[in-house]
Amino acid sequence: MALYNFYMSKDEQGGIAGLDALRARFEQQSRKAQAYYTVMHEARQRLGGDDAAHAWMNAPLASLDGRTPAELVGDGRVDEALAQARALKA
Repeated sequence: MALYNFYMSKDEQGGIAGLDALRARFEQQSRKAQAYYTVMHEARQRLGGDDAAHAWMNAPLASLDGRTPAELVGDGRVDEALAQARALKA
């Protein structure tokens, strides 16, 4: 137990735990957003623009068993999505 918890009421401790959970969820979402951006940036470089990269990120691909690169990123399979993006030709 952290020292600050010793001096806090149960309600205050619950508030701190809630903030810690919120912070953890925010950090997880931030990592996913950064991963999405990384793959999107790679696709944009290969395809020449935002519209084409966005379309590719959201298109089901046979090489991914009908899944989209965005779905892979959401599942934490960023390296696979990046490999797909790096294999693109403009």
